[in-house]
Amino acid sequence: MPRLPSPAESFYLRSHRLNESLGGPKRIRLPDLVLKELSQRRHRYYCVSKHLQEHPNLSALELGFGSPEIAAALASLVRSYHIVDVVDRRGDSNLPDNVPFTQADLNHDFPFSDDQFDCTIAMMVIEHLFDPFQSFCEIARITRRGGKVLINLPNIGSFRCRLQLLGGRIPITSSRDWFEKREWDGNHLHYFTVSETIRIAAKYGLTLDSVHSVGNHLWLKDLRPSLFCHEISFAFSKR
Repeated sequence: MPRLPSPAESFYLRSHRLNESLGGPKRIRLPDLVLKELSQRRHRYYCVSKHLQEHPNLSALELGFGSPEIAAALASLVRSYHIVDVVDRRGDSNLPDNVPFTQADLNHDFPFSDDQFDCTIAMMVIEHLFDPFQSFCEIARITRRGGKVLINLPNIGSFRCRLQLLGGRIPITSSRDWFEKREWDGNHLHYFTVSETIRIAAKYGLTLDSVHSVGNHLWLKDLRPSLFCHEISFAFSKR
């Protein structure tokens, strides 16, 4: 008898199918062109590409990987680039040999050994998982001591979200058409601020190295990321 999907798998699979149907034809770009885009300072993956270019030959893992295109590009910088997700979103992409895929529900313990990876990456993922404490605990567990953790999260403390709440509206931390898609704020289950992200990371032995502003108008966002950034990338080291 075939195994029925868990409620979490069904939840994420519906979102994946919806976004696939709305996405239209996929562009296929060479890894060098993708890396050029990721290396722009306004990109959420900027801190990832920067770290992997400066530290070649690492073993990296991306949780809920962003796209096969991004995975293939970043894999060119490392010894191995593992990807894991509850839904297999590789499609018919021809990923490099050093990109193994694991299908797993990240709401459970991660299917990896202690201290397995030099670098663990979670770009716009943790806000979709049920328990942030469990997520940060598992991220710290599978990252080796001295390794790097790179995380991107929406910032509900941003000026934009504060204005929306002041106006009696739900702060939007995802796409604006979330209501039409029937995805409550883009299926974001939790909200984060800069201070609380640093606080929960420290609980599990992750020390903040840097905060990276994302998007346009970086001159303003860099003045006070916690107020002017709608999303932020964090770089932590495991003590």
